[in-house]
Amino acid sequence: MSDFFKFEMSQQKSIRYDGVSLYPGDLVHQPNPHMPLLDAIYTRRTSRSYAAEKVPADLFEWIIEGAMQAPTACNEQRWKIVYIDDKEIIKDLYLRGSASFLKNIQQCFILCYNNQTDNDEWLDHIQSGAAFINTFSLLSHSVGVGSCWVGHLPNKSELRRIFKIHSNYDPVALIAFGYYQSKTKMTPRKKEPSSIIFHNSFKNAHLNFNTERGVFLRKVMRYIYYKIPAFIRIHLKKYTTKYEKKFYYEKFD
Repeated sequence: MSDFFKFEMSQQKSIRYDGVSLYPGDLVHQPNPHMPLLDAIYTRRTSRSYAAEKVPADLFEWIIEGAMQAPTACNEQRWKIVYIDDKEIIKDLYLRGSASFLKNIQQCFILCYNNQTDNDEWLDHIQSGAAFINTFSLLSHSVGVGSCWVGHLPNKSELRRIFKIHSNYDPVALIAFGYYQSKTKMTPRKKEPSSIIFHNSFKNAHLNFNTERGVFLRKVMRYIYYKIPAFIRIHLKKYTTKYEKKFYYEKFD
């Protein structure tokens, strides 16, 4: 690879880096919306804990306006956002079986996208919503706002009932966000680019599917859990937290 394309963390000057940790908290008081694109991509990391001060409405809208530059299928731009800052609603989502860190946040939103597409095979609306979320995460990072893309939630039908989401719109994901607190560990990528690039056809040789996840069993248990009525599920939450999806450090395909 040409030296022109090589990127080392020591090269970027947008965020303080001590060789182990990044300090995105510096951006809270020194936002840098014009940071180089590579700096934003390489220094953004998911954040699940935030400062006590809430992100103000005008800054949130600025980030949303930028995220609206994201690509959408056929340029239809059919996003809708359910912004949530009511602590009781967030607590209710947590108790219904959402990601446990949500109980400690103050703000989040549900990104919805119009599901009226003739291309169900490729789920145009999910892809369009995902592009928006990724753009949001990069822009928010540049101004000191951390975020977390959350799919550990109750079934979509349940979210539709809770938030009165129109049947023509799908909840794509929930995005938690807030000002960074201080530092985050710089977690390296698991593989080299050359190991995931196939030329002209998929290569099945040397694929590694050895894992201890127990995916099939977890799928069955998840299905059963979210079919249990919410008023019962709320009382089970304290017992189910340890079974939530966790970080996996295995290197497999």
